[in-house]
Amino acid sequence: MKVLPSLKSLLWILTFSLATFTAEGEETLYLVTGDYAPFSGQTLPQGGMTTEITTQAFKEMGYEAHIDFEPWKRGYINTGKLLYFGTFPYVKDSNREKDFLFSHPLYTIKVNFFVRSDFNKTFSKKQDLKGLKTCLPVGYSSREIQDLIDEEIISITMRPSNDAACFRALEKNRVDLYAINFITGWQIIKNTFGRIDGFKNIGEPLMPAHYHLIVSKQHPKGQALLNVFNEGLTRLKHNGLYQDILERHLAQ
Repeated sequence: MKVLPSLKSLLWILTFSLATFTAEGEETLYLVTGDYAPFSGQTLPQGGMTTEITTQAFKEMGYEAHIDFEPWKRGYINTGKLLYFGTFPYVKDSNREKDFLFSHPLYTIKVNFFVRSDFNKTFSKKQDLKGLKTCLPVGYSSREIQDLIDEEIISITMRPSNDAACFRALEKNRVDLYAINFITGWQIIKNTFGRIDGFKNIGEPLMPAHYHLIVSKQHPKGQALLNVFNEGLTRLKHNGLYQDILERHLAQ
């Protein structure tokens, strides 16, 4: 039996299929993100760094971006269902590329392995990590460590709901290491434990993480509006506002 979409779903789809304008004449786009300091978060100034970048890039092009905050998995699924125009910040991987379009990078940062401060192994080549256990929250990309998983050098043994849970597992010796960008990693450690001692980074950074705004390939205006967004992002970088946003958020 064919299941008809709910009234709520139809209303949301209609919102994105047609232009919605504010009193100032700006088209409004509804987006969703989650908690990933300092890049996004409901309690962060301006909703976080990538949130401000996203809203300002659209504003440069005459669009208003309305941002909701939801758990990552829910926001991702709802974006796929066209309940939101897009979601951010996400790294690109093969699974996501099947269903989503990606903007130009909002921000690029290095990813490091975090370990306990008493970790005494060296990490100068892949085989140095042979047999170690790691953690990966549900819905997160394994892109930066996928080669180590494919070669059976490390294994994912825990899939909690967030980064803090992975750091708690690391602190309790339930996993051996955790890969995350170094800015977010140290901030989560401080927020979770009230201190930053007890952990350290090892080895050279892994491949960099490029964070994007993503839009469902099923969205009727997806690529056209991503092109608009990319132009707005370019303008932000040329007029100096992009660098100003970075400096304000990363200095906090």
